[in-house]
Amino acid sequence: MTVATSITVRVPLTIRRRPGRKTVVTPVQDGGEAALPTRADPASVKALARAFRYQKLLDEGRYGSISEMAAAE
Repeated sequence: MTVATSITVRVPLTIRRRPGRKTVVTPVQDGGEAALPTRADPASVKALARAFRYQKLLDEGRYGSISEMAAAE
């Protein structure tokens, strides 16, 4: 059996509150262009949040497999 490994990625960012929503602002690197404002796809954001939650549940050992988690959810 292989040992599961995890990778941690750190991205410097700032979360700014705007009326009705929060916006993630990434830093501009020296000599780089400012990022164009984009809209996040709500369905993709929701799916990504769920994926992180499911991964956390598996890492904590609450469920032994995806099938077990699916049955419980």
